[in-house]
Amino acid sequence: MKIYAPNIHVFTFQLYKGSNFDDNIDSQDLNFIWERGNDILKEVLKQDLQLSQKIDVKKDEGFNKVDILNDQNEVAVYLEGNVNPSPQQDILITGFAYPCRISDSYGLWLNLRRPEQENNQPTEDVETDFLKLLNPNNCLILPLNPLFLGQTILITAWINNAKIQNDHQKIADECLKQIFPNQNTIPPFYRQGQLFGSPIFEYGLPNQSSQYQQVLICLFTKQETGNKFEQSCSELLDLFFRHSKIIKAYKDSRAIYKDLDKKYRDIESEVNKILELENNQDITRKDLKKLQNQLRAFPKLALEYTRLLLSLEDSQNTIVINADNYSDKLAQIKHNLNGENLDFLEIFLNKNCVTFKRQIQADLGYFQHGSQLLDQAINSIRGIVEIEQAKSDRSLETTVQILGIGFGGGAIVSGIIVQHIDKINLPSLPKNPFLASLVLSIIATIVCTLLAMLGIWIKKRKL
Repeated sequence: MKIYAPNIHVFTFQLYKGSNFDDNIDSQDLNFIWERGNDILKEVLKQDLQLSQKIDVKKDEGFNKVDILNDQNEVAVYLEGNVNPSPQQDILITGFAYPCRISDSYGLWLNLRRPEQENNQPTEDVETDFLKLLNPNNCLILPLNPLFLGQTILITAWINNAKIQNDHQKIADECLKQIFPNQNTIPPFYRQGQLFGSPIFEYGLPNQSSQYQQVLICLFTKQETGNKFEQSCSELLDLFFRHSKIIKAYKDSRAIYKDLDKKYRDIESEVNKILELENNQDITRKDLKKLQNQLRAFPKLALEYTRLLLSLEDSQNTIVINADNYSDKLAQIKHNLNGENLDFLEIFLNKNCVTFKRQIQADLGYFQHGSQLLDQAINSIRGIVEIEQAKSDRSLETTVQILGIGFGGGAIVSGIIVQHIDKINLPSLPKNPFLASLVLSIIATIVCTLLAMLGIWIKKRKL
């Protein structure tokens, strides 16, 4: 299958600041987006762009979106080179690299294309396998970096052959296979539609956030498509940026969900242990010690759990904010193009974003019960500890009473015995008056203690 003037647009975005941004992040990670552009051009055109030396990341810091080239007269670095399908053949490739700063992120729009004209003459159609030359060694696959937000690959090509006008998806599928020859890296087909009057196909499933790669293939069948695309390219860059932020936020929310789910199960397990203790009439000192340790550990668990809930809410807010910005850019494109039909681009906003927000809201509703469980657990532990402490205090009080009565009674009897020891004549008593009085005092103390215990036991029985 032949296509005319194929283009590959790679839109890559990375975070450079934010509320959760680590100031100690490695400088290599901070500049990875520019190095990524360099690496792609080294692979495709054998050129070193040295992009990081051509940009000023602090340029016009007060603006929300700005190009950051040092050259005040240029917004992009323009590219030209050759690819070599064979030692005897050189094919001209042109393009550009557009670095920018959008909100809290950097963006790089890298374009590589077979030009429509060469030496003032139209270039010839090429086979779809020409696209392999623009992705040698899979240099366009998703990068691994802690600051990476997302990437969109947009492939455009003109379809001039009338015989294949009705085989659009077949052509798009073939283009995808050629650009990603490794079967493991080919994103699955998602949907198709119309954009600017021509067929467009999307690959990659947004709900599979962990393995998500968005690839769009637009086959130009009308001249107006190319014109409208050029007219809207700046807004499309913003759309792809907001798309990446939303997908990244949802992906983060799934990781937070897993952490929250584990914490929630830990909380449930601890609560169940407490319920078992509440139903147990005999709580040992060991059990009481465990409860006191839990009471000290639960505030930290509650803090960690609350932080995860706040992070989940933050993901939801990120989706809401960027969905609003996405909507604004769609409205701007419509305005610029006199009410152009953008149903294909609106589906992400009206379907995927709505699903993401509902899912996170449902997660929040479910996991907020964990905070209530923690509060209940803390209150239950405190109640058990207080009850056991009260029991212990009452037991100590009873013991003191018994011993007080015993020793008090024994002391009284002892005083009486000492005065009349010479009149007491029992065979078992020692002959020594001191020893005899001591023995009788001990016996009296024991008897009084036993009587005190009997009296308290009878009182409890009556209660």
